[in-house]
Amino acid sequence: MAVFSVTLGILAALLHAVAYIIYNIQAKFGRSTPNPASWSVWAFFATLNAFSFREMSGDTVVTLQFFTGSVACIVTFFYVLLIGKFSKLKFLEWFLLFSGLVASIVWWQLQSATWANMIALAAFVISFIPTFEKVRKNPLVESPLPWVLWTVALTMTTFNLALRDSKSTAYLMPVTLILAHASIAFLSRENRKEQYYRALENAGGKED
Repeated sequence: MAVFSVTLGILAALLHAVAYIIYNIQAKFGRSTPNPASWSVWAFFATLNAFSFREMSGDTVVTLQFFTGSVACIVTFFYVLLIGKFSKLKFLEWFLLFSGLVASIVWWQLQSATWANMIALAAFVISFIPTFEKVRKNPLVESPLPWVLWTVALTMTTFNLALRDSKSTAYLMPVTLILAHASIAFLSRENRKEQYYRALENAGGKED
């Protein structure tokens, strides 16, 4: 069982990394349009989330995916910034970044990884809203494959938590992220894109 759990953790981390590679390729060729309101926050919180989740869960194996994601998320952020896909930060982004500083201070002063992780989770949820709304209105701005892979990787990590008898609070982050990533995959699915194309044709080709 221990070997299976370690293997599952490594596979989840690898799948997570592959999803980022695919996403970067899609961003390069315009098949995904990263939302700055979301990605700027995710890049900032990725490392805090990985370390706080590690301290909260007390398990390195189930945290492999989050450490992989922290590096990949930061790389993706700077890569997409380099190719000119991001705009300036608005009030929401600055507020969420400030929340990240608060989470860091909470962790440093109170030595509470759980509270730091909960603050990070709240920021992640709020930061998903701009991407969710953008894809809900226009499914062409994202492609489902990387979001499906992230969802699967997070599901594997959640299953691994059960295998390793992790604390109940450790489930909150991956389960919430499963729902968030799955929602983007669902909203950007191909048949929804086809419906959007037909609506554009009926409206004279004017895109939102």
